[in-house]
Amino acid sequence: MQAKELLKKLGEETLYSTKGHFKACDLRRIMISCTIWICAVLNVISLIGINSTIDKWIAASSLFGLIALLIWNEGEEKNYRAKHKQAAETYLSLHKKIRSYFLLEKFDNQEIEKLSNEVIQFDKSEKPEIPAFARLLAKRAIEKKGETDNWF
Repeated sequence: MQAKELLKKLGEETLYSTKGHFKACDLRRIMISCTIWICAVLNVISLIGINSTIDKWIAASSLFGLIALLIWNEGEEKNYRAKHKQAAETYLSLHKKIRSYFLLEKFDNQEIEKLSNEVIQFDKSEKPEIPAFARLLAKRAIEKKGETDNWF
């Protein structure tokens, strides 16, 4: 494979991975915010009072939602967004290096090989999996919304 073609391929792969990890962060933030706000609204409704039995069920639902959120964010999930953000930043850094080599007229093929190996090593490293919906949002953002500079 020619160097320019390899750089295009690496650029595309790193851009999709970068955007996917950032979208995973966004989705988690939105899910947590929505859960908190829904539980807050349910608490307000139960405080206002509709019917004593219904109010208890609404308050219990809100409490259950908050407890579920706390349990969900414990352990491995505690650093979910930070891990995705770290992976996204690494992919973005690699993407910028790849783009700079692509835009140069002359470059060293050994440097391109080294950069390719760096991407391969990071792909193999331990990082969180990008959820399917985040992948879909990333693809849509790159291909249809023009949120990125698609130089490849």
